[in-house]
Amino acid sequence: MLVITIVILVTVTYLYVFRDQEIRLEFIPPELEFCGKKISKGDQEYDELLKVLTAHKGGWNASFTSFVPTQVYFSPAFKVNIVGKQVVVSYKTDEGYPQFIKLIKYNWFSSCAK
Repeated sequence: MLVITIVILVTVTYLYVFRDQEIRLEFIPPELEFCGKKISKGDQEYDELLKVLTAHKGGWNASFTSFVPTQVYFSPAFKVNIVGKQVVVSYKTDEGYPQFIKLIKYNWFSSCAK
């Protein structure tokens, strides 16, 4: 009976953690750093990011994986990392910094050309 209870608890926990979730768009700050410069509403990079996240706010999954910083939009309380077609979003909450991932097929205009 104890084994069955443990299996049920593990299954329920797994399903809860890895369920589809919506990201909290209200946590997007008015200014982000991208490619070493500050961007905000009206800047093409900021507006593009906001458009994509708004169009894809549902269907995210929690992730505990570390990702190499690739194309990063950053503020101390909100971060987006574009890794190919995988988008990684993390933001500050009362419980810490949850991280969410989602595959988004989008041809990003913005990039850090060096």
